[in-house]
Amino acid sequence: MALTDISRVTTAIATLIRQALARDNFADDFDVSAAPPEDETNPSPNVISLYLFHLIEDPDCKNLPPRRPVMTDVPVQYTEMGLILNYIITARNTSATGVGDRTLIEQRLLGFVARALHDFPVITDETVVPAVPPNPPNNPILQTANLAGAGNRIELILRPVGIEENVNFWSSEQDLTARLSLYYEARVILLSTPPVTAMPGTVFSLGAYVSVSGQPLLQAVQNLVGFIPPPGFTASDPASPFQFLAANPARVSLFPAGAIPPEVAPGNNRLRIDGSDLRGERTFLALRGQAGLGAAAPAERSFRIGVDDGNNPDWGFEIRDTEITVAMRQAVQDDQGAGLRLYPGLYSLRVITARQLAGDTTGRLLERSSNELVFAVTPQVVALAGLGGPPAARRFRLNLFGSYLRDELDIQLSVGGAVLRRDADTATAGNYDFAANTGQIDFAVDTSGRPSPLPVSLLINGAGSTPAWAVF
Repeated sequence: MALTDISRVTTAIATLIRQALARDNFADDFDVSAAPPEDETNPSPNVISLYLFHLIEDPDCKNLPPRRPVMTDVPVQYTEMGLILNYIITARNTSATGVGDRTLIEQRLLGFVARALHDFPVITDETVVPAVPPNPPNNPILQTANLAGAGNRIELILRPVGIEENVNFWSSEQDLTARLSLYYEARVILLSTPPVTAMPGTVFSLGAYVSVSGQPLLQAVQNLVGFIPPPGFTASDPASPFQFLAANPARVSLFPAGAIPPEVAPGNNRLRIDGSDLRGERTFLALRGQAGLGAAAPAERSFRIGVDDGNNPDWGFEIRDTEITVAMRQAVQDDQGAGLRLYPGLYSLRVITARQLAGDTTGRLLERSSNELVFAVTPQVVALAGLGGPPAARRFRLNLFGSYLRDELDIQLSVGGAVLRRDADTATAGNYDFAANTGQIDFAVDTSGRPSPLPVSLLINGAGSTPAWAVF
């Protein structure tokens, strides 16, 4: 995860050195300081200076893409910058009386530091330095620097600085003999980007269509999306709790069978297909999207639904020559009699009309297909409730209409513009999790210093949920 406060990296390395020296039974009092080597204000008799003296950009990270598509004249702002942090590590002793004794103690200190950084060349969420009994167990290194739980990884590399380079480093500032030093680099530290305030919409289709007369032609697939606005927002219709927005291409919600909760706009699963010559002796909707055969895992599947065969009464088909209205449901039977279960995602749509040729007694149908349009089948949010917890890890539960969550789905949850990761520890800020075949997602976010409410976005297979907010 990217960060801006690079001092946390120094804190993590300093903690590692402290705990490793304690593990190795370094008996004398000591301190690890981020101050430069010449600083003499630390009262500790043994001071290890962990001084960050240089930053460079990691050449391997120069061509990183933006974290997400953005609408800005300066897209480089949203590209993470990889840094390499260069440290010089020295030791200073003030307890010994003789210069030679002080020098030997400083050499001993740096030997312990070199061993510590050699034993732990990579710091991750799992890096823990064993404690010496009867001392209590140490916390993970990154947790002490407030870097845990974000997938951070710090690599520590001893730089092979030559004798001449080391002498030049010290002689540039003073006329004294070069000090015994360790040169380390920490990599790769990604600098965070500013929050995204605007994103381009999804382009579902592009083109100009020419149609033969009498052949079905699709012009638009659209619907109205209803949602309950956040507290403090005045709805346009005081008689309704819902705010409605027109969506073209459609962003139709996926409804399971059964009663519709009062928190859900009843028409969210209805879409309208506009065009011409949409009605034949038989009419089919040809769809391609995420569907599973019965309880099987979803996959990209093409299937056809008979509009006028009566096999899907819950879909509420209404068909006219220039318009078809549909109420999407999760369960559907295709024209081959197979029972399918639909899942959120992007779907392509064609209308196929069929008629029987005059005088043909074989029952064969002459079919004509329309052009293809794309629309989104979205997860429907029922409610988003707070579960308590401290501001640094406030917990919430997102309830969907339908119990279809499963591991095979491509799920992304973001709160206030920050993308969360899936982890069973939903009490830690930045994590979310769900159980298979349910409609509940638990998550936690750090709300410290942030205004309520925070917008919540759930993407499943590229289709975004109805609007929701985390109120606290």
